[in-house]
Amino acid sequence: MKPVRPIKSSTIATVVRSSLFVMIALLPGLFASGQVKFTTVVSSQDVGQKDYLQLEYVVENAKQIDELTPPNFAGFKVVQGPIQSSGMSIVNGAMSQYKGLSFVLQPVRTGKFTIGGASATVDGHPMRSNSVTVNVHAGGGNPGGQGGGNSGGGGNPYMQPFGTDPFGPAEPRDVDRDYVLRPGENVKDKIRKNLFLKVQVDKNSCFVGEPIVATYKLYTRVSSESRITKRPSLNGFSVYDMVDPSSDPVSVEKLNGKAYTVHIIRKTQLIPLQAGNIDLDPVEVENTVHFVRGTGHQEHHGGSIQEMLNQMMDDNSYGPEVEENVTLDTKPVTIAVKPLPESKPATFNGAVGDFSVVTSLGNKTVAAQDEMTLHVVVKGRGNLPMVTAPTVNWPSGFESFDPTAKEDVNKTVAPMSGSKSFDYVFTAKDPGHYTIPAVSFSYFDPASQTYRSASGEPQDIQVTPAVRKSHSSTASGAVAVIATRPSLTDQVGRFVQAHLEWIFAVLLISGVAVYFWRQNQRLKKKPDAEKKPEPVRVEAPMNNSRGNAPIAPWEAAQAAERERQTLAKETAPETPGMASNSYVPAAPAVDPLQDARRSLEETDPKGFYREVNRALWKAIGRKLNLPASELNKQNIIRHLQIRGWDETAIISLENILSECEMNLYTPAYDRYNMQQLLRQAEWMVDRLA
Repeated sequence: MKPVRPIKSSTIATVVRSSLFVMIALLPGLFASGQVKFTTVVSSQDVGQKDYLQLEYVVENAKQIDELTPPNFAGFKVVQGPIQSSGMSIVNGAMSQYKGLSFVLQPVRTGKFTIGGASATVDGHPMRSNSVTVNVHAGGGNPGGQGGGNSGGGGNPYMQPFGTDPFGPAEPRDVDRDYVLRPGENVKDKIRKNLFLKVQVDKNSCFVGEPIVATYKLYTRVSSESRITKRPSLNGFSVYDMVDPSSDPVSVEKLNGKAYTVHIIRKTQLIPLQAGNIDLDPVEVENTVHFVRGTGHQEHHGGSIQEMLNQMMDDNSYGPEVEENVTLDTKPVTIAVKPLPESKPATFNGAVGDFSVVTSLGNKTVAAQDEMTLHVVVKGRGNLPMVTAPTVNWPSGFESFDPTAKEDVNKTVAPMSGSKSFDYVFTAKDPGHYTIPAVSFSYFDPASQTYRSASGEPQDIQVTPAVRKSHSSTASGAVAVIATRPSLTDQVGRFVQAHLEWIFAVLLISGVAVYFWRQNQRLKKKPDAEKKPEPVRVEAPMNNSRGNAPIAPWEAAQAAERERQTLAKETAPETPGMASNSYVPAAPAVDPLQDARRSLEETDPKGFYREVNRALWKAIGRKLNLPASELNKQNIIRHLQIRGWDETAIISLENILSECEMNLYTPAYDRYNMQQLLRQAEWMVDRLA
């Protein structure tokens, strides 16, 4: 074969990119199998005579290639070549690789030509690639590569023969990933140079309320899987994310002449809340990095094509895959936050940035006692979410309500920009012409490091009388003026608002009354005496003082107690029984209800219920021998049931405790009810003794 003429380096680079693009298109077929293949690929099988054709011989999954001999290109002249190309892929742990030689050809005449396959010794076995047929017609040579029926060549050998160059300057240039671990390279050093974290801030010093932008980035030139294990908490700042953390935006940046793939872990706008030095918390990322070990051949021989093949084998012979786990974190960054100057205006509420104020009224005329709205809009750049409602100096006779706020803020720029509006609803008492003074808004400007003030325009308003005029056909033709009366709904609303405390008290007392009524109804359905081996029917005596009214639960429990004492007296004469039908408690050494009696005599209702409640809980604690931490209604009921207490007595105890708790917070008291409760408590304390 005739030696080929020298070509320009820029042309070689163009064809290299072209070959890479061809191989990307062929990847699904190339990596479908791990078997060795030798194929011929052309950019198009139909070209114009003035077009250029790229021809490539591709060897897949070969360990060694020797003596690759291209055929004679009958009907074509060689414009460029040979140019080497190579690549690899790791899919599910299986590694595939290819190597190829490319030529750029130009037809010398029209017709149909068959380009023969190349021959080579691959892994010690002779192989030949397939032949391809190319149809050459007249024409072609257009700059865009679309003339003369050309679908893939083009009239310029420096243009990309396969359409848009994905590696050209108009598109982002890809990152050359360094995934080969060559002999003598240290894996940890290689990772440190090609995989690292950085936190970038737009400034290291600011005032309180002045935003700064912090960006956490992961730079990589290796094949790895990364997982964030610790996100920065960013204490001491109000935090506003500028980028969605879950979107994983990716870009390409150059550092020290090398291109890196950059993943933004978090980009946020931070507004300091207090002065001092604040450290930005680090971010931690766990990474699993994949390499393949590279090997090399020491003996090079043969002509120029053979030397190129040997060099390709040296550069692209790979061994087993290497996997390394590494945890990365960012270096600490300190932000110096300066306090705001002391000479703060009276209307300053923490706004930092550059703002203006616009005020307006919904209507310039309003009737007295009718509602009107004043709109105040704060616009500008700065810590808008932290801006509070400005103070309005209302004219005499105006009544206003708390303003409502609404914000329209762009948080993806720094400082944040947009507006925050406040609506003040107010009413005027008397008719007349009024002027609402200009609303003043003070803020700190970090650019000039001074306090500034912005004001809206004063607003004039005409308040008319609160009347509605209607013309009536009277004999004198006079105009009748009918005063506007509030509606029934307004009257009810004002009554409820004026008597809200009494309404709440009535509802509370009604709820308590319903509760005790339901308890009484439930007790009527319960048996009036404890179940014994031989049940004894206990008839509760009627209370003569109340006619035929039903007895209280504690009285039924007293009747059951008297019946048990009567039975005990019959079986054991030495056991003393009840002295009479009226229940008289046993006289204790110290009266546990002494303080309650004193409060009753002194007409101290709250003290009475408090002392009854305290005496009962004290008696329960002694009876059950429980610590204070376990004294609650649910627990004592369970222990009393275990000790054999009947349900009537347990319900009586619950009612006494509930009544004490309720009456501690009820404004109305009844002495008769307090005396009845004292009798119930005496019986219950005696039972618990």
